[in-house]
Amino acid sequence: MKKLKQTCLLLLMAFALSACSKPVPDKSQLPPPTTAPSGAESSYKLDSLATLIGKEDAEVVQLLGEGAPNNEGTKATLISREYDEKIVKHEATLQVSYDDSGKVIGETIHFEQASREELTEEITQQLGEPATNSEENTTDTEKDGEDTNFRKVWQTDNAKISLVESNGTLSISIDTK
Repeated sequence: MKKLKQTCLLLLMAFALSACSKPVPDKSQLPPPTTAPSGAESSYKLDSLATLIGKEDAEVVQLLGEGAPNNEGTKATLISREYDEKIVKHEATLQVSYDDSGKVIGETIHFEQASREELTEEITQQLGEPATNSEENTTDTEKDGEDTNFRKVWQTDNAKISLVESNGTLSISIDTK
């Protein structure tokens, strides 16, 4: 009888703990990742990510999940959240930045395995020709002749999207116009 009580108690505790599991983030309200033909993996479009500008943190968490929050100070002010996502066909780290009121003010996407040419072509396919192009105006050159400053800017209805290469690192920034 004692073993039966213990087994029942153990099962009840297991059911109770399973009911306390963390809910899965609802990414359905963010336009879904683009599904590539032939079964390739999906990725987020830049104009879809631009719609996060001005949203509250709760909305971002609902759309993308908790990510890795970056808090600062004794009041635990949220500065940003980081996510590992596939963006413009490449694995990237998406950093969503917040203002003091907790609204998204910008996003930065860092790439490890992408070239300037690949990203330029893929962004142009999504957004059209860039509004500005400063690749001819680079001022710094590394020893092997590679440019350390490169910027192309695209405009969407609500954001400015910039592809930047600095010191050999590629990133995309999404800001308000």
